[in-house]
Amino acid sequence: MLCSAAGRAQQAHEHGVAELHVAADADELVIEFASPLESLVGFEHEPRNEAQRAALAAAEARLRDFDSLFSLPVAAGCVLRGVALDSPWLQGAAHAHLHDAAHAHARDHVDGHAELVAGYTLRCEEPAALDALGLSLFEAFPRLREIRAERVSAQGQGAATLRPQATVLPLR
Repeated sequence: MLCSAAGRAQQAHEHGVAELHVAADADELVIEFASPLESLVGFEHEPRNEAQRAALAAAEARLRDFDSLFSLPVAAGCVLRGVALDSPWLQGAAHAHLHDAAHAHARDHVDGHAELVAGYTLRCEEPAALDALGLSLFEAFPRLREIRAERVSAQGQGAATLRPQATVLPLR
């Protein structure tokens, strides 16, 4: 489900608008959040100075902190199993090994429109209790004004547009 940020960057995107995809299958919950970098840090180019590198590193750290960005019903008993981030200019040490020829090639094709994609995998003890996903993304990233969300599970599929005043995605 986690798509390449470089691949997404070639698609049309809109500043201030992010995408959220949620898939539930048995006891597994997968969440993917994709946003133009501009909406997270105020720029989409390779960081040019220490302030921009720090802004990108702070956004990465925030996106790795699932519990500060998302809330699920306690009764579902969900446990975070993994977080994956993808962007042309990740700053974290865990990303350092990805700076190979293929990654450099992807950066060459960003053309000023870069995205950051965050993927989260959770295991839930009581998946039947998953009725909603709350978001704190608008507080964490004030440049966001809209999140276009889609969800799919055994109970069906649906879509919603989330905004700062409407931050809960129904999962049923």
